[in-house]
Parts: sequence; C-alpha cells; structure tokens
Amino acid sequence: MNFARPLALVVLAVTSGAISLGGCGSSNTTGGDNLAKPKVVSKEGFKNAIRCDTSKEGNEVSYHDLSGRGRADMVQVTGYTKTKSGVAEGHVICLEIDTNHDGVLDLIRLFDDQGRLASEEADRNYDGKSDVWITYEDGLIAKAVFDDQFRGQPDEWEYFRTVCMKAQSDGACPDKRSMLKRAERDRDGDGKVDTWEFYVTDANGLPKLERIGIDTNGDGKVDQWYRDEAAAAVKAASQAPAASASAAPSSTPSSKKKEAGVKT
Repeated sequence: MNFARPLALVVLAVTSGAISLGGCGSSNTTGGDNLAKPKVVSKEGFKNAIRCDTSKEGNEVSYHDLSGRGRADMVQVTGYTKTKSGVAEGHVICLEIDTNHDGVLDLIRLFDDQGRLASEEADRNYDGKSDVWITYEDGLIAKAVFDDQFRGQPDEWEYFRTVCMKAQSDGACPDKRSMLKRAERDRDGDGKVDTWEFYVTDANGLPKLERIGIDTNGDGKVDQWYRDEAAAAVKAASQAPAASASAAPSSTPSSKKKEAGVKT
C-alpha cells in the first residue's frame, strides 16, 4: 500500500536545502524579479493547499532559482518585525516550491515565529492535487496524512510522539525526535479506517510495531488483532505488490475483541 512513501521522502528531502537560502530575510535571489515566476497552482487543482500570505503588511516576497536553470522555482515570503531597539528582523514564514521544475508549485512549507516548520503540503505525483499533509509541533512531526493511492482523499494517517534520545543531568533534552506511535489506514478506499497499527518505543528510542487491528466487515471496529511477529507479517503483506497482497497472513490472529472501537 505504501508504494508512494519513498517518493514523499525524496520530495521533502530535495527541498530541505531551500530553507537555508532565505534565512533572516536575506534575498539570496539569482536574477530576482527578472526570472520567470512559477505558475500559481489554481485553487481548483490544489484546493487543499494553504497558500503563502503575500498581502500582509511587512511581508516581502522573493523568487529564487534553486536549480540554476534561469527561472524561478521557489517563492519565499519573509516576515519582518521590529525589535525593542527598533531594528527590523526578518524570518521566513512561507515557501512554495516547484520541485520538478515544470513551472508549477507543488510543495508548500509554513514556519512558526521561531523559524521552525509548522506544516508542509505536497503533490508527489504532480497531478495538481495535494496528497501529503504534515503538521509539526515545536519543529517536530506530530501528524502526517497521505493519499497513497492518489484517489483524491486521505487513506493513511500517522501520529507521532516526541522522544528524548538523551536527557542531560539537569533534565534538559537537546536531542528530541519524533517517533511513530500509531498509524491508521483505509485499505479498500471507502473513506473509513479499517487498519490500526500501534507502536512502542524500544530501548534505542526507535518505534517498534506492537500490534495491528483489522476491521474485516466494515463496521469501524477491530475484528482481528495481530501482535508482535504476526503484526509484522500482516503489515508486510499489506505493503506487498498486488499480485501477492491477496495471500492471507499465515499467522493466527488473537480472538476477537468484545469491546467496541479501538483502544490506544
């Protein structure tokens, strides 16, 4: 099911370097406004996108040629605020990026007042529609939503916890990371979650699949639970190519839960 996930990681990684180009409101623009400006994706084609606010007083818009092809492929909005001393300080508040250099903006990044990522939205298959939405808390991923089947609606939701990798003696934790704690999937594309995955954090601070719950009759409740090795086998089967995905897991599920719903 997750055939498109590696592409999402590539898209986000390719554009990560763009953030440093606009630090503290510096222009760093190759050719400036003389460059061909990327087309703004229409609201009809990218209706779920959060567009950069270029109208707010004090915001500065600049265009950048990241690829060196002689045309802009990133729009940067820098916001300026005055300090107590009266000095204007700028920070990037929004980026819109054309990741495949076709003249269409397909990735949007919003930043908080401290310059940390607040949200991202991307079109991974370049059809003009968003298919990944990521939100951050304190600069760390909190939730990621995907349309992995490109059907025009989300079919996977991932939720993260913040893990301290190594705390200092005073209790401070300079190394905090986001780790997957739960994933929900809509395997049949009917708009309803039918698979729930739960993760624990292992001794190394990494996520480890603990159990999977599956709704087999479409009533929104778990009918079968798989744990540990069995859960891993079920997940692997669900991610296999269509030719082999029809094979039923060989592991035996636990007995059906009596209580309704899904417990975290």
